[in-house]
Amino acid sequence: MLTVAPELLDRLTAVFHYLRIGKPVGPLDIPSDLPDNELRQLMTYVNRFLVEYDAFARALAQMALGDLDLKPLASRMAVAQSLKTLQSNLRHLTWKTQQVAAGDLTQQVDFMGAFSQAFNSMTQQLKESREQLLALNEQLEKRNRFIRETFGRYTSDDIVQVLLDMPEGLKLGGEKRPVTILMTDLRGFTAMVERLEPTVVVAILNHYLSVMIDIIQAEGGTIDEIIGDAILVLFGAPVPWPDAPLRAVRTALAMQQAMTAVNRHLLDQGWPAIAMGIALHHGEVVVGNLGSRKRTKYGVVGRAVNLTARIESYTVGGQILVSPALAAAAGPGLILGEEIAVSAKGMRQPLVCQELLGHIDHPELHLRPADEDITPLPSPLPCFCRRLDGKHLEDQAQPAQITALGKTRACLTLPQPPEKHSNLLLTLTADLGAPDAPELYAKVVGQLEDPEAGCVVHFTSVSPTMTEILQSLAVDN
Repeated sequence: MLTVAPELLDRLTAVFHYLRIGKPVGPLDIPSDLPDNELRQLMTYVNRFLVEYDAFARALAQMALGDLDLKPLASRMAVAQSLKTLQSNLRHLTWKTQQVAAGDLTQQVDFMGAFSQAFNSMTQQLKESREQLLALNEQLEKRNRFIRETFGRYTSDDIVQVLLDMPEGLKLGGEKRPVTILMTDLRGFTAMVERLEPTVVVAILNHYLSVMIDIIQAEGGTIDEIIGDAILVLFGAPVPWPDAPLRAVRTALAMQQAMTAVNRHLLDQGWPAIAMGIALHHGEVVVGNLGSRKRTKYGVVGRAVNLTARIESYTVGGQILVSPALAAAAGPGLILGEEIAVSAKGMRQPLVCQELLGHIDHPELHLRPADEDITPLPSPLPCFCRRLDGKHLEDQAQPAQITALGKTRACLTLPQPPEKHSNLLLTLTADLGAPDAPELYAKVVGQLEDPEAGCVVHFTSVSPTMTEILQSLAVDN
């Protein structure tokens, strides 16, 4: 019968106890005088197991830390093969995950049971989410491209960026909102075009529009339309500025001030000077994406637009007319001048507008009132007068006389005095030595105290030669 020393038995028991609780275990110290019997063989086998187990435990710990580059295990334990299989599967799964991270969401796993199902479900959900994101990104890009194409040429880069950053996006389907409308037109420009070369007309317009657009964009205005020499500007759409009326007021004043430099440049080029009228109104309109699938634009429609155009038709060169609604929306501080009653279709009573001369908070933008000395002529200039209704001339002309003259205004007497703000074509009958047609376009801006004495007109379009002749007559007087 084999006799085992108690201390050796305690060592064997301690080894298996430490293995069970996960503590590291060193090899057993086999006494040199221990006979080569079953006990020595058992202790030798335990030490071989401890060596292989230690390598196996180290490999598991390394894999738990994410390091899959394990050295091959020199072990004959069956579990070592399972570890090798697990290592291979984890390496393959790592490669699959890297492919997913690189954007390949078609990767599937079929070698890890329930984990494979979870992995495959994750990649499918990621694929669907990416497709949704791509669709949303395409919609966003279309929206941003529309905003850039629609507003890029007519508003500043800052405004375009504000539109791109708006969380609610741009409502393209149309909406009602209060806006401030600025409308301009060059007085008498149509008649001027007929006397000038096309290249000169384009050069004049391009210089004029370049200056005006810079001023408009500096105040955040949106240029909705440029039709020939007319400009339609919105303040408050698409960006809803809370101070839109004041922005429009500052813009109009700055535009009229800039006309001095514009005309200085035109005269230096040998071209005629131009004069601009501006109307300001505030009201509710419909704004949105107007047009068809082939051609669309961000535009504005509504009664307020038509009324602004009507107010603008009452202006003379160098003048700004504001509606009561605009004056109320802009608040205190406006410096206002002459009252002008504007009549329009659908209005029971005329709309009393006023001339805008400046703003208390912006003295640098004040405009001088249109006071001008009109001197009586020694001999009246005979002419024929025809009233203009829009672009159409009345067939019947009546004789008239220019009895007093200033640089831009004159007193006109005729048998039937026209109404205030009527547009007139005056054809002089006296031979003044002008090579071109002796025609003057004018607007009635006032009535003299004595109705029989006639009315005061403001010249809206005069040829360069006639301008020199009239100025010469005014200076002589």
